[in-house]
Amino acid sequence: MLNGDTMNIDVTTPSRRVAHPGAGFTADPLPSLSDADIDALAHAMDTSGFAVLHDVIGAQVLDSMREYVDSELTRRNVEYLGLAGPDWIQDSPLAAFPTSASLQSALTGLYRRAMKEAPAESRIATSIRVLSGGTGAKHSWLFHYDSYVVTALIPLQIPDGRGELPGDLVMYPNLRRVRRRPIFNILEKLVIESPLACRLWKRNAVRRAMSARTMQMRPGNIYFFWGMRSLHANEPCLPTSVRCTALFHFGDPHAGSLLKRLSARHHQARLRRLSRADAK
Repeated sequence: MLNGDTMNIDVTTPSRRVAHPGAGFTADPLPSLSDADIDALAHAMDTSGFAVLHDVIGAQVLDSMREYVDSELTRRNVEYLGLAGPDWIQDSPLAAFPTSASLQSALTGLYRRAMKEAPAESRIATSIRVLSGGTGAKHSWLFHYDSYVVTALIPLQIPDGRGELPGDLVMYPNLRRVRRRPIFNILEKLVIESPLACRLWKRNAVRRAMSARTMQMRPGNIYFFWGMRSLHANEPCLPTSVRCTALFHFGDPHAGSLLKRLSARHHQARLRRLSRADAK
């Protein structure tokens, strides 16, 4: 559920549920959505910041992904794991998601409703973030805008035990418009995503004054928001917990831009600095 008066969208009906046989499945892992469903999602994202599809990720997929995450943390001997690009997901139980016709239709439909035009490319960018141990706290409160218009977030493992901290997603929804010119986008991100600014964004007084929202995520759901417009970060978890989310981004208005590549290098350098700090 979402806090406050955020609108929840439940488009799952028994006739549209699909089987989730786990790793290695080839069927579309998600139910298809009608134009009316996508309209409802976009309306919720516009007015409340989030939209939610409830109970559309099967238990076998979630169980398989938890096993995958545990295996990867052990194999790599790390506490924080951030993977992006087309390769990692092919070896995971989420392999069918980037080619899901239902997900592609939903993301394309949302992009069209936001931008009033067709996307320049149909690629879905995938990534996964795993927070655990003392390292996870250093990757929390990193407020940022996504580089893509639409973001679909799938929580795979969320701490929910007694006394645990779930690492909720904190968001300033629709804080800006889509930046169509990369130079404006990059300059704005350099200021708003700086370490000093992040310390400001996480203050309770600022969050109250600027109507930030806290999203309490539940595995099995998919959460949609306007990633390029909404400033967001996750709260920390306990060192003894594991938090894992998969992200599906769609619609990059700056694809192919040299400035976009420079911005991506800046972001990777920021993560490398955190990694070096973690190793000390």
